[in-house]
Amino acid sequence: MRRDARPKWLYDLENHFWNWWTARFVAPRFDALGPYAKFIGPRHVHLFGRGVRAGKALHVIASSDAPVRLTVWAAPEKNGEIILGDCVLLTGGTRILAARKITIGDGCMLARDATVSDCDWHGLYDRTNIDDNAKPVTLADNVWLGDGSFVGKGVSIGQNSIVGARAVVTRDVPANVVVAGNPAKVVKDLDPDAEFCTRMDLLADPPSLDRFMDKAYTHMLENNTLLDWLRSRIAPGLED
Repeated sequence: MRRDARPKWLYDLENHFWNWWTARFVAPRFDALGPYAKFIGPRHVHLFGRGVRAGKALHVIASSDAPVRLTVWAAPEKNGEIILGDCVLLTGGTRILAARKITIGDGCMLARDATVSDCDWHGLYDRTNIDDNAKPVTLADNVWLGDGSFVGKGVSIGQNSIVGARAVVTRDVPANVVVAGNPAKVVKDLDPDAEFCTRMDLLADPPSLDRFMDKAYTHMLENNTLLDWLRSRIAPGLED
């Protein structure tokens, strides 16, 4: 698709429908979900178990080929938790798997197919039972997990740090560094005194941002018609 051919009213109608779907089928799966949450593709957001809580302005992008899964293992006397801070971004294919506790700080971004797990899920010798050796995972504020990265049990990642694409993190990561590789190692230091622009800044005033985006879409879609959109779906041309 080279452009969005929908008329603005259809764009608004679809947004209202997906907001309704989120409120009806997704939000009740959270133990707590803060205001201004936005889900793109909410049909493909899957929560399993109790103990998932999120702060304000959670943004989730999912699709049929890249669902987002938040899973908490609930066995007798063992209640896991997933705690998402404010302004967290989860993109397609993200998996967060908690047997004990996973904490993701404010403004964290998880790129496509990133996985965070606090447990191995099977023992080295007993492959039939859930591994009891779960260890909490913590991502501090403004951590960025790259495409296809993996963060394993017991890991803490410091503020502002970045995990490179396909990296496998099995040990703690200090603040203000970039790590890459398997196993992940520090490949770059970030200046802790530099001015970071984060999702906390972007979403400091969610209603204002919503008004800005609505105005931008109004301008972008203003000349589209229903007939034009139908044609683009049935017989797309070079401009579609």
